[in-house]
Amino acid sequence: MATGQTLSRLLPMTTQVCLLTLFTLSAAVPFNPKSLRADHSNHLQYHHQQQQEALADVEEQLFPSLSQIESTSNNINSLQQPQQQEAAAAPVSYAGYKLFKTDVQEQLFPVVDSLDVEAGVEVWSCRKKGRSNHYEMDLLTPPHAVSEVRQVFIESNVTYQEVIDDLQRAINMEGTTDEFIIWNRPAHPMNWHNYHTLDEMYQYMDYLAAEFPQLVTVEDIGMSFEKRPLRVVKVSTGGPAVKPIIFIDGGIHAREWVSPATALFILHRLVEFGWQEPQLLDRFDWFIMPMVNPDGYVYTQKHDRLWRKSRSNLKSSPLCSGVDLNRNFGFKWSTGGSSPQPCSSVYAGPEPFSEPESRALRDILLKNKKQLKIYISLHAYSEMWLLPYAYTDAEKPNNYGDIYNVSVMGVETIRNTSGHDYRLGQAAEILYRASGNTMDYAHSIGIPFTFSLELRDKGKFGFILPKEEIEPTGREFFQAMKTVSEEVYQKLQATSTG
Repeated sequence: MATGQTLSRLLPMTTQVCLLTLFTLSAAVPFNPKSLRADHSNHLQYHHQQQQEALADVEEQLFPSLSQIESTSNNINSLQQPQQQEAAAAPVSYAGYKLFKTDVQEQLFPVVDSLDVEAGVEVWSCRKKGRSNHYEMDLLTPPHAVSEVRQVFIESNVTYQEVIDDLQRAINMEGTTDEFIIWNRPAHPMNWHNYHTLDEMYQYMDYLAAEFPQLVTVEDIGMSFEKRPLRVVKVSTGGPAVKPIIFIDGGIHAREWVSPATALFILHRLVEFGWQEPQLLDRFDWFIMPMVNPDGYVYTQKHDRLWRKSRSNLKSSPLCSGVDLNRNFGFKWSTGGSSPQPCSSVYAGPEPFSEPESRALRDILLKNKKQLKIYISLHAYSEMWLLPYAYTDAEKPNNYGDIYNVSVMGVETIRNTSGHDYRLGQAAEILYRASGNTMDYAHSIGIPFTFSLELRDKGKFGFILPKEEIEPTGREFFQAMKTVSEEVYQKLQATSTG
């Protein structure tokens, strides 16, 4: 059974308060994989309802009044010593955490669900295997639960393999810098052999705008909750002709580091090597927002590598920080695949567009929606090319056939470029439901071709993708974008002449 000490290694302090109560509640009914209910969907629904009710009770007990909390918080802050404040900001350690890749039949979902609650296991990814009822699940397991989890796998006949022996060791390797890899450009430190800080990313954007003023414009479209600029880089040859726009964003989920790195690689190829592919800039203007969630990204580099959400403070739940920005958009908001609980990693927020980051992205999409023809949001991981809708698998966009056909070409290009086989399909069908997401919202405002990509890998490293994979990921996606832009351009031409 999980303890407070164990949770402190797995979760931010804001999350522990709510979840500790859930662990206490679950202790009253020990998990027995041999006595699972036949109807697993009812089991999951019942369990989810218990979680929601328990969390609501916790918040009611913990938060009697905001004035009391603020007073207590002020008193604590005034008593804290500098050493205590420094200790509170110490990075979260994942020493001894293991990542298991499993092959789970649908009827065994309650097994994983119970491990999530009782043992502190986190489901990193769940991928349906073709049309079968088998799923690949990647499970992050804390040290205290490794023996229990292995025993449950054996008793339930779940096939598994250990793909990461020690997560903290993998994180340490990911963060090292190859000092000998230096571009002969003193104005910026950017390369695609390392992960970079937010400041380095912004420095590179400023460098491009200064070196290529006829091509690049950097626009601050807003400020994050912690007052960091939200930047979009516009790449355009200019001229009197109004061109269609391709919009690419990354970094909406903080821990998915390869996402902003890939967006920056696309920017690099369009600007610094645009002469090699002149049709890309002749036919389209490109808007690239590499970092939608700068606060969360900085937090992953300084405190908790696995943090997912934004970093906003919520008056309705002072002990839990952040909103899942990819559940905060105002199309089918909070209708499934998200949570109303602030401590959840998929918390949808108190209302649509409650966050400055989601409002800024919304506004620039609305401002340019007449010219916007392609919208792509970059995520990680699982190597999937996802199509709308994500909020439901019971409905598809009217132009789903066109979206699908263009995507087939993109997936084939990646396969031909690198050999990596991205799975293609409707997001809610092959991954999971996610209401209030950016892809569905972008399509709802009239952008005809919207996609969401889950980049490398398929679970060997998961979110802790080695830095050696950054450039290959960028290259395969850039080749896919060349194909997709060509296909969409031809469709637009056919429509305009028809």
